[in-house]
Amino acid sequence: MIVEVTGPAISKLVADNAYYRVATIPGGMYRGNPDDITVFGVGATFVSSTATPANTVYQVVKAVFENFDDFRKLHPAFNNLKESEMITDALSAPLHDGAAQYYKERGWM
Repeated sequence: MIVEVTGPAISKLVADNAYYRVATIPGGMYRGNPDDITVFGVGATFVSSTATPANTVYQVVKAVFENFDDFRKLHPAFNNLKESEMITDALSAPLHDGAAQYYKERGWM
């Protein structure tokens, strides 16, 4: 069973740290939790090494966004992802040069 994680301490944590956000786990996403649950955490983050070639990261990012509907079907938590928020909503890590290249081509940066 997932328990709600809310209250003044969580509100302060989220307010003081731009990479945290309040989120809702929809009811039914996990067995034993029929109701929506309020929690906090970081947004979905794809992590790579700075040693990974820019073209490799570019191709991965491009593949995700060119197949975004299929990507969202990989896990129920991805259902709420929105392309327009993927690089503007509290990034928890710096952008790799290859990702930035793709976002610039799309006009998102």
